[in-house]
Amino acid sequence: MRRVPGGRRGRGLPCTGWTAPVILPRFVQSPLLRSVTGVYHAFLGVDPVPGRGDAGRLRTVFSVPPSRVGTLRQRHTATVLEWVEADAVPGGEGRREGDALWTAIPGTGVGIRTADCVPVLIVLPEVPACAAVHAGWRGLAAGIIGETVRRLGERFGPDAIRGLVGAAGPSARGCCYEIGEEVADLLRPLPGGARSLSRGGPGGKWTADLAALALEGLAAAGVPPGNCETAGPCTVCSHAFHSYRREKSLTGRQLSFIYSTGSYP
Repeated sequence: MRRVPGGRRGRGLPCTGWTAPVILPRFVQSPLLRSVTGVYHAFLGVDPVPGRGDAGRLRTVFSVPPSRVGTLRQRHTATVLEWVEADAVPGGEGRREGDALWTAIPGTGVGIRTADCVPVLIVLPEVPACAAVHAGWRGLAAGIIGETVRRLGERFGPDAIRGLVGAAGPSARGCCYEIGEEVADLLRPLPGGARSLSRGGPGGKWTADLAALALEGLAAAGVPPGNCETAGPCTVCSHAFHSYRREKSLTGRQLSFIYSTGSYP
């Protein structure tokens, strides 16, 4: 893998200032991740084709074999796992529990599902390796971002981390993500925590920008800030994406994935 010039940085942007276009049929791509050859990625939204499912979209839109994209049973933890064959369950949840999954096997991919939490996609271009992280407020408070980078650094070394490229996808942003005092107290000590919190919602409630917190976590773990960006709108504001905050129990979940093609310059 290698970086192609032209990626853009977009840290901590409000929902009106996200960096990547929505590319029909309803998915977002990160300019930074698109600048890395040898990988496919997408933050999927609501599928415009009823009944097709994630497996159908992977196969027909991206020519990615669903049987090679691993997922986990997500539990809002800081558990980071390496891809194994059992994780690749076409169109369904993986069998193992965790909230970040990585692979360095050519011809495999990793994915996570969200509906307001932050999907973070990562690639180490020089390894090559890629990772998908599910970062809700519980996972962020537990250190899921730093733990993912630490595990990758242990395996591939500090030079690989300095070359890491990452993007935080569509999620509930600071405009809409209200939290209580107890949650604010858990997020405030995190890197960039104070900057990512504001108090101006109805009744003086706190709001949090979890995507900004995820990028701050990458920077604190040693990733150059220019290697990371936000990609996509607020999921509560945009009906192109599933949102638990907007739809409650009726909502679906959108898949975000990154896949190593195994073909590099």
